Amino acid sequence: MDSTSVVSLACAANGSYILPLAVMLESLKRNLRPGLRPELYLIHAGIPRSGLEAISSIVETHSIALSEAQLAEAPRSSRFPREASAPLLLPALLPDALEKVLFLDADMLVLRDAGELWETPLDQNVLAAVQDAAVPRCSAPRGVKGWQELGIPPEAQYFNCGMLLIHLERWRERDVTRRARRYLETTRGPVDLLHQEALNAALWNDWKPLHARWNLLASLAGRSYDPAASDAWRQPGIVHFAGRMKPWRAPIGGPFNAPYQQALRRVAPSIPSDPPNLRDWLCSVYDRYFRAALYPFEQYLWRQRLI
Repeated sequence: MDSTSVVSLACAANGSYILPLAVMLESLKRNLRPGLRPELYLIHAGIPRSGLEAISSIVETHSIALSEAQLAEAPRSSRFPREASAPLLLPALLPDALEKVLFLDADMLVLRDAGELWETPLDQNVLAAVQDAAVPRCSAPRGVKGWQELGIPPEAQYFNCGMLLIHLERWRERDVTRRARRYLETTRGPVDLLHQEALNAALWNDWKPLHARWNLLASLAGRSYDPAASDAWRQPGIVHFAGRMKPWRAPIGGPFNAPYQQALRRVAPSIPSDPPNLRDWLCSVYDRYFRAALYPFEQYLWRQRLI
């Protein structure tokens, strides 16, 4: 008789993200305490059978291939792959019997027992997440457009969607997908961060903030230019390699490159991948040797939507 409890995971990926997805899942499984068993719902577009088999060899996997009709329904942007807005579709794609799910981006590394996260009480909220380090408030640059008209207080925190602990029944009952879509359809001007921005507009007062350790941005955590005086990066739970610097493509700066490369070596031999290109190496050199000095200029360009 199986005495383990299931940790229900959801991820979205395409064929180019098989390797980082495998790294993330292997690191999660390695750090999960005995008695807990991960089970993955993989939402994907165009992952070949060999890729699905590689992921299934790490965790039990339920493949959910998005049809062209479903992809056409999903909000899209030229800056993101087609399946990027999959979190908006989760309640329609996952089994009705599933009460909650832990959604994780593929570009993450798990360094702590995710069972702690899975067992977090949601306190009647739709989801739990971590405040975004780059966009800390809905009123911040590149936050929620028209936050005043939406009745959002200027101090309302803005969450990052790389890690979401979601109560699916409440999501459906509170019609979150429709509300998020309405934001995307009615907002004037560019929507910077697609589903993340839309979910913050819909759920600004219906989410539970978690400790920063559960979604640490590798581009900031433990870096000399990080303005936050926090010990979270010294006791990390999940590290998020958001942005252009991807450690499976080439080494990056900061304290989390070494543990990622260790995890990558455990997985990479069984999963073929393209070699790094010139852009990857240029990003690597910038991140390791020049970013600390140029970070204020980088932030200026980011706030101006130039990068």
